[in-house]
Amino acid sequence: MRLAVLKAVAAGLVAAVVAAAPARAAEPIFPLNSRIGMTPPPGFVPATKFPGFENPQANAAIVIIDLPTEAYADIEKSLTDEALKARGMTVEVRDPIELKDGRGFVIAGEQVAGTAKRRDIVMAATLSGVATLVTVQIAEEARDAVPDAAVREAFKTVVARAQVPDEEKLSVVPYKVGNLAGFRVVRGGQDGNVLLTDGPEDTVAAVAQPFVLIGLASSEMPKPDERDAFARRVFLGVPGLKEIRILRAEQQRINNQSGYEILAEAKDQRSNTDVTAVQWLRFGQNGYLQMFAIARRDVWNDLFPRLRAVRDGIEFR
Repeated sequence: MRLAVLKAVAAGLVAAVVAAAPARAAEPIFPLNSRIGMTPPPGFVPATKFPGFENPQANAAIVIIDLPTEAYADIEKSLTDEALKARGMTVEVRDPIELKDGRGFVIAGEQVAGTAKRRDIVMAATLSGVATLVTVQIAEEARDAVPDAAVREAFKTVVARAQVPDEEKLSVVPYKVGNLAGFRVVRGGQDGNVLLTDGPEDTVAAVAQPFVLIGLASSEMPKPDERDAFARRVFLGVPGLKEIRILRAEQQRINNQSGYEILAEAKDQRSNTDVTAVQWLRFGQNGYLQMFAIARRDVWNDLFPRLRAVRDGIEFR
């Protein structure tokens, strides 16, 4: 009898402890290629066509934008009630919010676009080394399915990770960069652009680090005898250079595709630093791939073989 009583008491104590323990919060989910993650409200899953989450049943979406930390001050200035009203949003709520690793503010109201209406709830925040803008868009008829309170709780879970792995940054572009040749990926975007550098900083002045930009562009393709003029126009459209002197401009085969190389010396417009730059174009049926690299002239000779290695390692998926 005593043993049965002791077992009942023990079971009751275990149940009480379990009931008193706080529920373990779900781990934040980081959308592909985003430094910002969160635990979304119930019903939301990672989106496949934009950074964020979606709830197809409720016709609702969460769009996440991560920005340099210094952008937060500009966000604060731009999201005034008057500015938002000019863009069709009537602000009904504006509150500060405290986060685990930062702070921000939340605004909410009705957004009107033509005859369509929706509920927008926006959080701007500054976290560890990054700023973010998280926008929740809910169709008017689905407001009850995604209440403001659930969105506010989800906002409190927003965190930033230290960095996005290079493989993840490159996974969103429609081509593979098979050989980074020692360069570091600054960013990769669903627009097909990849930015590489050789050094610790993501943005620098006076060309203190080499930078490489790889991008895709849609365009009517030039005929073979028009490619020189076409490549020069693209090259001269790159901002920030002056006193450009083209050293070499010639057609090439790049990975079994028609291509064109321009090699030039110039000066950085802002710092007057002597630089060397190269542009490679690979022509396709409906557009071209551009690889543009720039570096100080004193490091160019060591850098150029690595740039060719990156160029030759690019393959379309």
